[in-house]
Amino acid sequence: MKSLLFKIGIGVSVVTNIFFIGLASYTHLTQDTRVKENREFMKKVIVDEVYKQIKFVMPKESGGVNVGSK
Repeated sequence: MKSLLFKIGIGVSVVTNIFFIGLASYTHLTQDTRVKENREFMKKVIVDEVYKQIKFVMPKESGGVNVGSK
């Protein structure tokens, strides 16, 4: 009985190690793609936000220049 539990424990340990090694490999191999997608998304968000801020700051109509007491 003790030997069976020992073998089951070793089997679970091996399977767990293989799972984590596979997960780490997959994460490492797909990192470049995820970074590229994130950069493209951030560029799009920044461009959209810049255009929103420019529209917010710009006046609705153009007029003469206020020169004070003339």
